[in-house]
Amino acid sequence: MMFEPKRIHPVGVILSFIRIIKSYIIPVVLFYFLGNYDQFEFLFIICITVIFLLIVIISFLDWWKFTYWLEEGELRIENGVFIKKKRYIPIERIQTINISAGIVQQIFRLVKVQVETAGGGMEAEAVLTAIKQHEAERIQKAIAVYKQESSEPSDVPLVETSEIPTYKIKPKDLLVAASTSSGIGVVLSAIAAFLSQFDEIIPYEEIIHQFEYLENASLTIYAVLIFIAFFIAWVLSVIGVLLKYAYFTLVKEGEELKVSRGIFEKHQVSIPISRIQAIRIVQNPLRQLLGYVTVYIESAGSSVADEGSSMILFPIVPKKEVAPLLSQYLPLFSSDDELHRLPKRSMIKYVSRKVIPLAILCIPAIYFLAPWGFLSLLLLPIGAYWGYSSYKNSGWHLRGHQLQMQFRIFSKTSVLVYRNRIQSMKCKTSYFQKKQSLRTFQISIKSGIGGKQFTVKDIELYDLEHLVGWYSYSRRNDH
Repeated sequence: MMFEPKRIHPVGVILSFIRIIKSYIIPVVLFYFLGNYDQFEFLFIICITVIFLLIVIISFLDWWKFTYWLEEGELRIENGVFIKKKRYIPIERIQTINISAGIVQQIFRLVKVQVETAGGGMEAEAVLTAIKQHEAERIQKAIAVYKQESSEPSDVPLVETSEIPTYKIKPKDLLVAASTSSGIGVVLSAIAAFLSQFDEIIPYEEIIHQFEYLENASLTIYAVLIFIAFFIAWVLSVIGVLLKYAYFTLVKEGEELKVSRGIFEKHQVSIPISRIQAIRIVQNPLRQLLGYVTVYIESAGSSVADEGSSMILFPIVPKKEVAPLLSQYLPLFSSDDELHRLPKRSMIKYVSRKVIPLAILCIPAIYFLAPWGFLSLLLLPIGAYWGYSSYKNSGWHLRGHQLQMQFRIFSKTSVLVYRNRIQSMKCKTSYFQKKQSLRTFQISIKSGIGGKQFTVKDIELYDLEHLVGWYSYSRRNDH
């Protein structure tokens, strides 16, 4: 297997230019607005022009010096303007190849390819910013053929199918996903982060002065303004989810899952089934009320997934459809509603964990903000219900070699993990747990570069011993 060294498409010059400009645009804008250039305006324009030309030259050289090819079972990349860098990536270490297309790539009918390796860190091991779609497919095919020829038999059962399973998100489900997402906080954080970049040039005092007439406004006016702000943030989050997951398609080809999605920013990700460590099924309270869930996969060696080391398998599906979909795409995993629940004495501990911190917060609120501070007492029944809900939604279940754990922090989460994917199993106990023969149960799996842990608190001591025995017996059989 050998490809001739190639350069990426010349559009790579534009992308390199944009990347450099994005890195320096904020300092340049601040430098311009904070400085006084009345006497040196011409000199300032000359400096900006020279810098602009230098960026163009560096972008061109960056593109010219970047070459890639496949040779002797390796993806080889050479680049560097002033210092030449060589990267040789063994194909057997390549875990996933992610294909995406931003606005610039779509204009020229190009794609961006990101290559991930096992333990590759937070960023992709290699990035080809602009190549033709057929070239990306050729690289994918060559890597798949090489792996197939040199791979050992997989420990994942093969399922023969007469046709390629394909899932496409329904418009109704996409709208439900957008409407019930928890993206408001993300939008507000993004706005705050953006505004913080311009603290020195935004005239906050003048803006506040314009709204001084609101000082004597009623609580109703404030409530309406807050509602409008959150409504706008909600609308923006809905639009963001619609754009992100539009045309979401999942295809199973052999021992790989391929996901494509997006309108303006198109993404295509390939995940080897053998790298999937666990399935995570998540329901926020609103989606739980409507009977919908989001399904994630935890994959080893992933760096550019949707949620850190997680990747969305199904953005939103009715809960009743999860089991049939898993049996079609990942038959190794199965979801079960019949959980082994926690003992009744655990309920007090779950409720107290939520109520006690809130009660402590109520004390200064009542003392310093009376009489309005007494409204903080309303948090106590909310905390009690939150704790009770966490207790009711926690449990575990064993089904052959699969462990299912369920818990709630804010969203209800079920984790499906195959026994030989568990890296470690831990039990913890506090003084009060020990008095009541309760334990905290935790497992760790490979996910990203740091792994991921899942915990169920306050399970019976003999249940923990049963789980540890199941895991230890399985590990002995594996060896």
